[in-house]
Amino acid sequence: MTEESKTTFLRQSGWIALATAIGGAASFAVHIIAKDLPKAEYGIFTTILQILNLMAIPAIGIQTVVSKKIAAAKTAEDNLQILAAEKYYKKTAMALCLALIPIFVLTVQPIEQSLQTNNPGVVFTLYVSGFMALLIPCGLGVLQGKQAFYWLGIGLASLGVSRLTLIYLMHLFSYDPAQTVEPEFTITRVMWALMLSYAFTFYFVWKSTFEYFDWGKIIKKVKFDWKSWVSSILPLSIGGGTVIYLMSVDMVFVQRYFDKDQTGLYAAAGMIGRALIFFVGPMVAVMFPKLVKSHAEQKPTDVLRFTLLLTACLCAAAIVLGVLVPDLPLRMIYDESFLQVTALVPWFIAAMTPLALAAVLVNNILARCTTNSVYLLLAVPIIHTCVLCVAAPQIANQTVGTFNVHAYISMVQLIGMGNLFFLASTVILNWGVTRQEKLQTIMDENPSPDVEEEH
Repeated sequence: MTEESKTTFLRQSGWIALATAIGGAASFAVHIIAKDLPKAEYGIFTTILQILNLMAIPAIGIQTVVSKKIAAAKTAEDNLQILAAEKYYKKTAMALCLALIPIFVLTVQPIEQSLQTNNPGVVFTLYVSGFMALLIPCGLGVLQGKQAFYWLGIGLASLGVSRLTLIYLMHLFSYDPAQTVEPEFTITRVMWALMLSYAFTFYFVWKSTFEYFDWGKIIKKVKFDWKSWVSSILPLSIGGGTVIYLMSVDMVFVQRYFDKDQTGLYAAAGMIGRALIFFVGPMVAVMFPKLVKSHAEQKPTDVLRFTLLLTACLCAAAIVLGVLVPDLPLRMIYDESFLQVTALVPWFIAAMTPLALAAVLVNNILARCTTNSVYLLLAVPIIHTCVLCVAAPQIANQTVGTFNVHAYISMVQLIGMGNLFFLASTVILNWGVTRQEKLQTIMDENPSPDVEEEH
């Protein structure tokens, strides 16, 4: 990587980092307002945020495939295929959501029980927000693949900023200045604000893609190779989805099994630890299309090594700050009642560090490899889930009636071990992909002689 390339990479990463920081800061500021919810409802709100991350996993493959194909596109036909795929995906997503309405009706009560609430409005807004979460990544993939990092940055920031603005307005209009009535700042209002923020971001992201494609162009004559896209989407969704799953799944188990009056406390420490993954995201977003282009053009690059170095430095700084001033982020966002989870903060940051490094390696695999080796990444999440199914109820029994910080630390340690094993698996897979590419290069440079024809 030349000095100019490094400067460009840092400038683009810096802008995406700034945009992500703005969106992340806005998302964190939401918790300054949301903490006024009863702690049980705050736990529900944080759990729903993680559920939305999990619901968006199928769309991760769409974003990655679109980004990858656009970055590698060389002809007008390639662009028309991308245009056809976008229309096909939106129609499929709409049809799927309509088909799932009966399932939604049947699952309202079980979901309410898992969230420890009796409010069907929460489940409805979750469903609609999830639909929007499935559509947004496709537009982001267009911007990422075109390396339109300016609009990509604004798109990444818009969800957090719109979420903060709408929830603040809900909070503002929930209180009577004369204090003649009880406050009405409830999880229902927060969820409606959350749903509207997804709708706004969806509109903005797709509006931004008009500059790069004529989405209204008639493409009936274009034969859409949907089999090729589907075969690419599944492994890429699995690859990117494993990171999101490992980052989010613990909160679902905590909300399901632990005391609902304590889940808000655990959620506060978890949001601080998970912020590490979001800070790594900008560098990965810039790295991915560059790796795809480098691989497509068979030009070597050390952008992966550079990204890993920056990620490692970021993780090291976060761990040091977590050990030295673990209460600082809690004091910045929450009130004094949340300080009892101070001991959880450094553990959470340390638990997310292997996942942050693994996220970089996973995206390297996805950028360079389209084989079924990506399916091997499923092993760790499956084992991790089985462990949580057994261990979470047992740990929850230690917190009945009182907040036992040592029990919650045990929960975070389980998360850290799962992430560490996941990092090890990504290292092994990267080594395998690199070795396979070297062998292929040797075979290309030294082709076997043709077999002599028999006379």
